[in-house]
This record gives sequence, C-alpha cells and structure tokens, in this order.
Amino acid sequence: MSFGQAYKEFAYFIGELFSPYASNPVKSVDIKVKDKVYTNYRLKTKTLPLFNHYFDMFYKLDVNTGKYFKIVPENIKKLMDPIVLAYLIMGDGNFDKGRNRVRIYTNSFIKQEVEELALSINNNLGIYTGVLYDRKDQ
Repeated sequence: MSFGQAYKEFAYFIGELFSPYASNPVKSVDIKVKDKVYTNYRLKTKTLPLFNHYFDMFYKLDVNTGKYFKIVPENIKKLMDPIVLAYLIMGDGNFDKGRNRVRIYTNSFIKQEVEELALSINNNLGIYTGVLYDRKDQ
C-alpha cells in the first residue's frame, strides 16, 4: 500500500492495523519530481491465504489480457456502512471546498459500478450522491 505525504497519520494507522501481517513497519520514501521532493509512505504485507478472499472481492481477471483489474465488489449494497464509507473517503476521496462536497475518485471503475456504489451509499446511509463524468475514461 502506498500513501501520499498528506496521509502520513492514516498510513501509520493502517500500518498498525496490519502489523500482525507485515514483516516491517510503514516506511517513508522520498520521491524527487523535477525540483520537488515528496514523501510517500509504504506498507507491504506478507502474502497470506487470508488475503485471497479480499483479492477475489476487489479484482477480476480479464481473460483477453491475462491481467487483473479493480472492481467494485458485487455485494457492495450489503457491505456499505459508515465505516466502509469512511475508509473509502480516506483512501480515495477529498473535500471540494469550492463546491462544498465530498468527492470519491472512482477512475478505475466502469460507470455501472460507480452507479451501484452511489446507490448503496444513498440507500444504506441516506446520503445524497451523484455520479459525474470527470474527463476521458473517468
């Protein structure tokens, strides 16, 4: 797992949560891009059979390419609760001050999956959601 420099506390929290499954703690890595240096926080877990269930839930094999791609779990309607939403926002979201809204970046999902995710948030939590086209393929 990799976390940007603004997510240091979250990275260490996740590191503590997964510590029984990791050989090493979260480590910071400096990444130089042009004239700037960014700090990235990384965590690697052990490869364990208990993670297979979650991999199967979030990834699907493209038989044409032989590669896996990320998906919204098929049972998202059953899974969605305040804690799931909180982790989703912490990992893939932000607050858009200009429009006073929370955004969840779902760039790797197809529109139908994003609509299912939005519907599960609305139905399970009573939170108004909207699915908006951002830019090409997103």
